[in-house]
Amino acid sequence: MNARLCLIGPLVILFLAGTFSGGAEFQEEDYVLLPPRSILGEGIYNNALQLIIDGDLAGEGDPWNSDRCVYWEDEEAYFIVDLGAESLVVDLLLQVDDNDIYTVDHSLDGVNFSPFHVFYVGYGESGVGIDTMSTNPGSPHYASLPEKDPVRARFLRLSATSGDGKYALAEFHAFGYPEAEAESSEFDRLEPENIQGFGEFSQTADLLVDGFTPAEGSSWEGDDVIAWSDPEVYFIVDLGGRRNVTALEFQVNGRNGYRIDYSLDDLTYISMVTWTGTGGDIESGMETVSTDPSNPEYVADLDFFPVDARYIKIYAVEGPGPFAVSEIQIFGR
Repeated sequence: MNARLCLIGPLVILFLAGTFSGGAEFQEEDYVLLPPRSILGEGIYNNALQLIIDGDLAGEGDPWNSDRCVYWEDEEAYFIVDLGAESLVVDLLLQVDDNDIYTVDHSLDGVNFSPFHVFYVGYGESGVGIDTMSTNPGSPHYASLPEKDPVRARFLRLSATSGDGKYALAEFHAFGYPEAEAESSEFDRLEPENIQGFGEFSQTADLLVDGFTPAEGSSWEGDDVIAWSDPEVYFIVDLGGRRNVTALEFQVNGRNGYRIDYSLDDLTYISMVTWTGTGGDIESGMETVSTDPSNPEYVADLDFFPVDARYIKIYAVEGPGPFAVSEIQIFGR
């Protein structure tokens, strides 16, 4: 199943705050609900991932496989919530199926995770179906968990570790203290040092990074579009050095499939985004798509976790052709 990501607006909720076992004392006015930037799902599951982070609580005792839940039977499935920036995470609230064990792990890079909290069978109150559980002693849904220190994290991974094989997540909230905002935006445009094209194609490769994107639905034969028929053609953008890439915007002939890979050494490339020709908003011609949730051309199925890269490679992978690309813009730090 393709991963889907979503963005919700910032919400602020004040809870009790005090001195934690780690020895740090926190100010109540700084303690907030940490709004997630996105969520990624791996494995086989049912319903839209947005349900987990949309801020809308399900009813206590709702069925595990209701339309309000993301539910699954795949033992390997898991979900990663991206908070958008490093934060001090203090408390969690989950709505899960009551008769399973659920774990939450934390990470700064989205790759290396460490244990944070475990929600055991019977910690909630409903006794059946969806149950709300919180680690905050001031919450009416407080589950008597062993006290744990706050952790610094950007990514939180949710999974079921045991139970009856029928698992569900209806809602997830993380609370704590966000870090001060960075001086530069996560979506600053990165200026390429150069671009090279390989194979036979129309126009010049420089058109891909000239900053101009033709109108939606434009012809693939336009003067501002690079077109080709040989599936071996590809283009490599050199950012001039190691950059943290957080988002992409590109325009392609929408009836075909394209892939974008990244590399640090121009030798080993790793897949970052695959466009299959679905999820856009036009029926024919050049299609603009973005992985930035604030962009009106955002396509949720294309989103990815930030990566460190110097080289970005774009090429066609499927479709009847002709293949065409007019622009690729790369964002990050």
